[in-house]
Amino acid sequence: MSRRFLLLAALLAAACGGPEEDDRPRANSLEELENRLEKLADRTTEEIEPAPRLGFLRKSDIGPELRANPACRLYKDRRLYLVVNAAGAVARIDGRRVPLVLSGPVGPTGGFFSAPGITVSVGRTEPTGNDSVEYNMGWPARATVGGDRERPLEKQEATWICVR
Repeated sequence: MSRRFLLLAALLAAACGGPEEDDRPRANSLEELENRLEKLADRTTEEIEPAPRLGFLRKSDIGPELRANPACRLYKDRRLYLVVNAAGAVARIDGRRVPLVLSGPVGPTGGFFSAPGITVSVGRTEPTGNDSVEYNMGWPARATVGGDRERPLEKQEATWICVR
């Protein structure tokens, strides 16, 4: 019986295998661990890239006043970033819904919008020679978000479309 037990124990040990080696790098000493932690602590916030200020809108961000007759829209990768009509404009900036005031003319070539501490400028990047095709067609555009003195201007490529 003891022979069977030893044979069974040996087979089980062989089937389970030995302890797996962890191939992740380890700190071999307290000094090495302190050096690694110090290197991480020395990283500046400038090395960590902040999230884009202009984010895509959610359905709940666009109220009924903006859903009715949207005049212009800014979108990228099939996601809506800015909606404009006669009632105003809305965008998601720094993770929150921001109603924007029209701060200049808005049309197929772009527009300028603002809120306290926020500016959004949209400009088409390709000119057209034909006024009849300016509307109802998406045009490559650049959106620039500013107004925060702590951060540089943020520029994003997108598509701008206006309807009559």
